[in-house]
Amino acid sequence: MYKTKFTRWKFFKNNRQADVANLLYLQRDRLAMGKESTFRRNGRAVDVTAYIRRKGLQHADLLKAAQPGDLPPRIQCRTPPPLLPKEIEAPDDYLFQEAYLHWALDHPLMPPRMDNNYFNELDRYQESKAMCSVALLTHGCWLFSIGKMNEGGKFCRCAFLTIDSVLDGSAHFAVYELLGAVSRYPDPGIQRALWRYLTMYGVKTGRVNEKLQRLLTTLAKLSQNFSLEHNITMLQWSRRFSSTRNNAMFDGKPFDYTLIQPWDILPMNRSYHHRYYLNQCRWEADTIPTATIYSADGDGDPSSLRADLLVIFGNQTAWADERIETIARIMLRDMPSDHPPQYLQFICLYALAHTLRTRCHGKNAQSSPDHRRARKYLQQAVEVQSKAWEAGKNYYETLTLLETWHLEAGDEKAAATTRMKRDIECQKAFGGLFR
Repeated sequence: MYKTKFTRWKFFKNNRQADVANLLYLQRDRLAMGKESTFRRNGRAVDVTAYIRRKGLQHADLLKAAQPGDLPPRIQCRTPPPLLPKEIEAPDDYLFQEAYLHWALDHPLMPPRMDNNYFNELDRYQESKAMCSVALLTHGCWLFSIGKMNEGGKFCRCAFLTIDSVLDGSAHFAVYELLGAVSRYPDPGIQRALWRYLTMYGVKTGRVNEKLQRLLTTLAKLSQNFSLEHNITMLQWSRRFSSTRNNAMFDGKPFDYTLIQPWDILPMNRSYHHRYYLNQCRWEADTIPTATIYSADGDGDPSSLRADLLVIFGNQTAWADERIETIARIMLRDMPSDHPPQYLQFICLYALAHTLRTRCHGKNAQSSPDHRRARKYLQQAVEVQSKAWEAGKNYYETLTLLETWHLEAGDEKAAATTRMKRDIECQKAFGGLFR
């Protein structure tokens, strides 16, 4: 009796196909008049699209079966209220880029013209606590990346004790260095803590200019809301942007500062003046052996500049350009035998090793003469690095690369010897950086 009554009163448990056809017909007509439609049956929403999808029906077939007229019983049609306008917010990427641009205008990586004041500012930065803080944080991130958690934590704690020094007006270069450090050895915890801490410290003390505070705030927001990979991409964009502001060129392409990889391959006790001079000029690969650096006293050492240019050229061409070998051999030949510039010597040997290994791509590493010569040159580069560098990550990474190449060639004995040497040098690095 109840079922009979419900049918007579037009109460149904589920939507009927005939009713949905009529709703679809009404929805189309209202849409033609510019009206949206929502339907409710016995107080519950009716999703016409979902019904059609679930039943595997076609709109056209349903419209043919529709009977225009009044709405089916117990179904109501309403025009939904307009959506409230949302608060318009620029994407976080855009906010970061804008904040970085405004800050970099006042604190350029490179001024339009070189002068003594700029070099003096660089000298002050390299002698400041900010330089030390960045070095400690970089080494801490590196140790985390190779699984040395206790040692890495020790370095990072020491770095954070003085990390506020990067907010000093004379140490704005430290911001560029930090962007590079957390890009090369990414750690989400370090990123979040670093930007949040600097933001809070700057606001609390009032020592930071407004533009830098805004930049740090956007960095903190990125680190909280986005993936590590996305954040690294944005940090790399910032360094690349700074390197292209002066319209520098390298071998016919816009100069890309980020191609100095690894950035901190230069020994810590060497001047970084040339690194900032790099994006001031137009460089040609063929002239690397004769490239010179501006110096206020007219006595600049061009060897570090030439080394960096060769690294950039190699990374730019994936070490596949035949000119790399020629350039490296010319510079090795012209070095004074009694006192060769060790950074340039290392880079020339490093470049020859990479070029030869790239040349034997797709060949059997165990029988390839190019691969054997590549390992020989990399071994020589390691020997130069062992004399010129303090124990640390660059030496560790070169030894790791040599171990990998030995394994490619099937030389397990040489790989084990290299690995043992690498681990010993890694242990030396833990204490040396606190002196």
